[in-house]
Amino acid sequence: MAIYRGPGGPGDATADQANTAQLALTYANQSAASAAAAAASAQSTIDFTSDLDVAASSLPAGSTPTVSYNSTTVSLSFGIPDGATGPTGPTGPTGSAGPTGPTGPTGSTGPSGPPGPTGPTGSTGSPGPTGPTGPAGPTGPSGSAATIAVGTTTTGPAGGSASVTNSGSSSAAVFDFTIPTGPTGPTGPTGPTGPTGTTGPTGAPGPTGPTGPTGATGPTGSPGPTGPTGPTGPTGTAATIAVGTTTTGPAGGSASVTNSGSSSAAVFDFTIPTGPTGPTGPTGPTGSPGPTGPTGPTGPTGPTGPTGTFLTGKAIAMAIIFGG
Repeated sequence: MAIYRGPGGPGDATADQANTAQLALTYANQSAASAAAAAASAQSTIDFTSDLDVAASSLPAGSTPTVSYNSTTVSLSFGIPDGATGPTGPTGPTGSAGPTGPTGPTGSTGPSGPPGPTGPTGSTGSPGPTGPTGPAGPTGPSGSAATIAVGTTTTGPAGGSASVTNSGSSSAAVFDFTIPTGPTGPTGPTGPTGPTGTTGPTGAPGPTGPTGPTGATGPTGSPGPTGPTGPTGPTGTAATIAVGTTTTGPAGGSASVTNSGSSSAAVFDFTIPTGPTGPTGPTGPTGSPGPTGPTGPTGPTGPTGPTGTFLTGKAIAMAIIFGG
């Protein structure tokens, strides 16, 4: 319950209302001044190279981009969502052929070919003339039995003639053979692969092969290092910022700013949510008494009083004086 403390004291309704009205007027004047300053600042020409501060922050991919403008500090704050991951690039072209590998180990020697065929017999010489028959000699003594032995065996060159010579005597023959090497036999089957030898020195690069078909695009590589700063571009036309519409949003909503103009002539449209409902004000003072109501109807006649006694004039006078 509000307590009335007299006009002008603490809790006086008139004083509280006056203070509230004065405070509201002050806030209204400040808001009007801020709006006028913001409009004047926004409508002036901004030099992006010296006057406007711009800040940007990264947002998750798929987020809605944001932007805010501070007319007091002349700054823009952007929230920029990350781009989605690009598609896998095409496969790179086929690389050139590698250098020729080292020569494998020599296979084992094939088996010897079979002996070549015997050469043709030479032609018989013509017989000499028959000599005269000599006289019969005397019968000689019985000779010892002749012997034959194998002497040396020599391998002759391929394609040569075979020969047999007697290095002994007619009665004790020792035959020395010379047998030519047979012709080269057919190439034997390839021997099994020998163990891998040590890696030989890398051969000279082979000639460049023809360009292969373009493969599928490979995945996008990681970004390269930042290049050097390019030269300063020519001075652009100074951009302008203007305040467009201001819309009141629902209480508890989010404020937003959109540019309905262009990048060089921005027009910012603001949506500002309504503030929450203020608390209930204090109970007002007790009102002044209302006017006197109309006279009520005449009440019913009271009961008949007791029978009075006869008083003399003197007794009546005393009763009137003393209330007897």
